[in-house]
Amino acid sequence: MNQSTLLGDTLAGLRVVDLTRNFAGPYCTMILGDLGADVIKIEHPTGGDDTRRWKPPLWNNESATFLACNRNKRSLTVDLNQPAGVEIVNRLAAGADVLVESFRPGSLDKRGLGYACLQAMNSRLIYCSISAYGATGPLADSPGYDPILQASTGMMELTGEPDGPPARLPIGINDLGAGMWAVIGIQAALMNRQQSGMGSKVDTSLYESAAWWLNYHLAGFLGSGVVPARQGTGTTMIAPYESFPTATDDIFVCVANDNLFRTFCRVLGIPELADDPRFAVNPLRVANRPALRQAIIAQLSQRPVGEWEALFKAESIPCTPIRTIADLAQDEQLAALGMLTPFPHPAVPDLRLVDMPVSQNGSRAAHRYPPPRLGEHTEEVLGEMGYSADEIVALRATSAV
Repeated sequence: MNQSTLLGDTLAGLRVVDLTRNFAGPYCTMILGDLGADVIKIEHPTGGDDTRRWKPPLWNNESATFLACNRNKRSLTVDLNQPAGVEIVNRLAAGADVLVESFRPGSLDKRGLGYACLQAMNSRLIYCSISAYGATGPLADSPGYDPILQASTGMMELTGEPDGPPARLPIGINDLGAGMWAVIGIQAALMNRQQSGMGSKVDTSLYESAAWWLNYHLAGFLGSGVVPARQGTGTTMIAPYESFPTATDDIFVCVANDNLFRTFCRVLGIPELADDPRFAVNPLRVANRPALRQAIIAQLSQRPVGEWEALFKAESIPCTPIRTIADLAQDEQLAALGMLTPFPHPAVPDLRLVDMPVSQNGSRAAHRYPPPRLGEHTEEVLGEMGYSADEIVALRATSAV
């Protein structure tokens, strides 16, 4: 295979200065590293990225959260509260293609590392800021973590059972979304730079990501005036499209159109249900969901989940038992796709990480660096920047690195 066709070489030759921490920013820069960019992760000499201390879960006493979003990077420890540390980042940015940061708005400007300062020094630099609430507006300076955004945008209010309290999604959905949108914005800026020769400012936030995830709920409210409510495992717009109990465990079925509903009723052994005027078309099934659910449960309770799964899949009815993360780790489909990739680490020789969920000509992410130890590449990167061995010793003596 020609090297130019490898997905992990897409951004080869680009240098990224990573001034992010926690999850959204590191997720963004990990994707850039997966695509081949040289990512220099700037961490404070004492402690480093906060996620290094987000424990448990642990893997050989390493934070599994940190390991999950920091591969394909080199770690350089720098104290940005010291002029010598600021100078290191300035010199890095002068020769970089992209800088990604997730500091509180205005914090880097005070250090001389804001967009205006660095863009004046390097007009080709693409400067990406990831914040909690965005670049403008009354909340622009407010701090925020993923659960705060889930709670403040209506996402949490929509999650959980109808008769239960709001629930938090157990993944950092807005962190992940902001990281992905940052990558998309950076790639667009790189394309624009090819034409104009100029860099640009890219902004995204957890708040904007949350609004994007909720786009069809917002459209539904604006069109109908009805505030969407919690649906448990179901949805407001399709029925049956939820989990049901069987004689053993629950099964989730997605019957998304009228023809599939007729097949579903036949497999259940109640074909006459498809002709019931209460359930003839999807809007009626949604309106009469309680009666429909009762009829379906009466049939599903007669067989174990495995039998129903086999019967439904034989008729191409989308379904699955509700499985666990342990099941996913052993899933044959995950293995067939090569989605768990070895990244041997000095402290975790058997480290495996989820690969990029996209491939190009059969290739996925670059596999150059495991998640770095704190400051692992400090001497290496400083040497590449032209610092002498004596200068590096002096920087360490003052704890600037």
